[in-house]
Amino acid sequence: MMGAPLPVLVALLASLSRAQAAAPPVGPLPLDTYPAGMREVMSAAERRARAHPADADAAGALGQALHAWEQWAPAHDAYSRAADFAPAVFAWPYLDACVLQRLGRQAEAAERLRRAVAIAPGYLPARVKLAEALLDTGAMDDSQRLFESLIAVPAAEPAARFGLGRIAAAAGRHEQAVTFFDRAIDLYPEWGAAYYALALSLRALGRTEDAQRAMERHTRFGARWPGLEDAVLAAVVNLRDDAASMLRHAEDLAVSGDLPGAIRENEKALARDPSLAVAHERLLILYGRMKDWDKAEVHYREALRIGSSLADIHYDHGVLLEMQGHWDLAGEAYRQACDINPLHAPAHNNLGQVLERTGNFQAALEQYRLALDGQPTFRLARFNLGRALVALGRPADAILELSRLTEPRDSESPRYLFALGVACMRAGNTDDGVRWSTEARRLATEYGQVELAAAIDQELKRLK
Repeated sequence: MMGAPLPVLVALLASLSRAQAAAPPVGPLPLDTYPAGMREVMSAAERRARAHPADADAAGALGQALHAWEQWAPAHDAYSRAADFAPAVFAWPYLDACVLQRLGRQAEAAERLRRAVAIAPGYLPARVKLAEALLDTGAMDDSQRLFESLIAVPAAEPAARFGLGRIAAAAGRHEQAVTFFDRAIDLYPEWGAAYYALALSLRALGRTEDAQRAMERHTRFGARWPGLEDAVLAAVVNLRDDAASMLRHAEDLAVSGDLPGAIRENEKALARDPSLAVAHERLLILYGRMKDWDKAEVHYREALRIGSSLADIHYDHGVLLEMQGHWDLAGEAYRQACDINPLHAPAHNNLGQVLERTGNFQAALEQYRLALDGQPTFRLARFNLGRALVALGRPADAILELSRLTEPRDSESPRYLFALGVACMRAGNTDDGVRWSTEARRLATEYGQVELAAAIDQELKRLK
């Protein structure tokens, strides 16, 4: 700019003056309705945006604050202003697209994402989101081309395979869809949505049992989804420093397997609000998984002191003690949980397992029945009940219980079916015993349970 001729400078200044004059005022925010911590952040961002109505950074910063606090519509307005004033900046159309997706406005989100990808073609999260938005708006050919270009990128391959599976399923190509979904699940085995989509395609192919297994895994893993590092969006999320957002972030980190990160976020939440019993309870579990027994014990004591969800806290403490081999103390913790909440099924079940270790199968049997009273669909408790009945010499009663575990078929099924096979053999019904044990061995092999498959083989050889 130093050597620019005077007419060019005059024209540039005139252009800037027109942009400033054309900038409409920033709309008012309902600050009085916001919580105190949120109001403080919003007020500062709004003052800056009002003072500089044509400043893209000020408008974008207001959008980021609103976005962080899930104020979707005003965040969209602020990002739109920022993108108008700085059309070459990637962040504003990209973040606007993220907000529009939350508002369910996929077509507009796709348009913003096209702009964002044109500015920064190498930003992977934007490419993935654009492919997904195009799929959701029915632009299948464009979406397919984008997903196919992402298969070779390891971080994006799970999303690409899943997206291509959805496209194939929508076109009725369910065999192809199953192949894509299977690969996506191989890359991220806890992907609830992928299992659901797989179940629908399997059902369309008439593979009812396989579809049922896939649906059961969808139920187990729920909303778990493979993460993709997104520094631009993370910068918005990290603007919030209230305890509730920290707890949500901590839960997301725990689900993704980042235990140190989950611990850090829960500790930050406690620093903000020391009365959060749920944070102490989570830290009890997390430090237990890290085998940091002393810190886990500290959070157990703090959770007790606050006095919320005491049955769950005693139960979690029992699990912690069991992990350390302190069986008597674990049993006492489970009893305390059951005393507080007589319908606490996991506590009754675990107490039954502790009693089994002492050979007290009759008392264990009663605990398993109590667990099922509290939660009739608790498969592990029914399995344990069946085992206890076999140990007490009541194989016919065990068969009645274990027969209720033959469906659905999943990774837990091999041991359930093997227990049923053993009960049949103990009752003198060798044919059914061999049949169920053989099926158990097949499933154990399918799920890679090598030791269990070998144990079943030994039992079957003994019978021949």
